[in-house]
Amino acid sequence: MSLRYAHLFDSTVRTEYERALNLAKSHIGPMPTNRPQLPLTDVSGGWKDTPTIKSRLAGGYCLRAPAQGSCPYANICEHCPSFHTDTTHLGVLSAQRVDAADLAADAEKRGWIAEATRHHALVTRLDTLIAQSDSA
Repeated sequence: MSLRYAHLFDSTVRTEYERALNLAKSHIGPMPTNRPQLPLTDVSGGWKDTPTIKSRLAGGYCLRAPAQGSCPYANICEHCPSFHTDTTHLGVLSAQRVDAADLAADAEKRGWIAEATRHHALVTRLDTLIAQSDSA
């Protein structure tokens, strides 16, 4: 019976994960099919200073060549209605907010208005998440 319950649990979790992912994807549309490959980028001077389209993620960062354009799935979790956080994650959220604001400024300097707008939207969302976890 334990094996049966474990199998049911795994499929239930997978079904719920796929439902949440599909819901989040429906908000941003399909992934582009003609994505160029990212050339190697020197990050020795700091990843935020590279001439790439950048995203700060909870576990690292993403660098994309300008020809690739913005990733439609960058920071998808933070915008997903199923995303929840609490005060234990305030440090990560705050660091991510600082980086997103820096990346917005960098994108504006480079004339990448759509990219700057994407980062500003993330800053706004992070402000909401931080405020909600502060009040919880």
